[in-house]
Amino acid sequence: MSDKPKNVFRIDIEPTEDNPDRHPTHGWQVRIKRQKEQYTKYFSDKRHGGREEALEKAVEYRDELLDELPEPMDPVRRSAEARSTTGVIGLNFCWKDDGSGTPKPYVQLSWLEDDDTRRSAAYSVRKWNLRRAVWKACARLHEARAEHNGEAEEVNDMFQTAFPNIKEQYEAGPDGEGLPEEDEEVMEAAA
Repeated sequence: MSDKPKNVFRIDIEPTEDNPDRHPTHGWQVRIKRQKEQYTKYFSDKRHGGREEALEKAVEYRDELLDELPEPMDPVRRSAEARSTTGVIGLNFCWKDDGSGTPKPYVQLSWLEDDDTRRSAAYSVRKWNLRRAVWKACARLHEARAEHNGEAEEVNDMFQTAFPNIKEQYEAGPDGEGLPEEDEEVMEAAA
């Protein structure tokens, strides 16, 4: 059997001069992480009849556990979720300076085309108002994902998740100190 099976790690700890009272530990530890939850179990050489027998038990346990657990999350999706500030992957809110020196609020979205090229679009909050800009972005994102791979969250579900988060970011303003006057008027008109 291989000395380094996936998700199975060797642990060999002996007392040292700095830690003479440390208990000797020899065995194998299974470590698997799924959807932010860690699964671990230790297999002692002594308790399982030796190094090779403990390794066999650890690998057996690992295989059973892998059969029960869901598949690991796609690393690209996991990364996108970690970066998402709206709760919807591919949808975000930003303040852009269009060259006028004044930041303007936009709801942005990005998606992959069939040839794996990244595409993006943005909806102006000043043009559409916040609610409509978020709705239009969610609808466009749904359409793009449905065309790409047939899997797309429902528009309303995306909107219900994203809108409160985007509204909070919008109300904080471009510098985190509240909305500029022009945007307060946009908010009042949309209310």
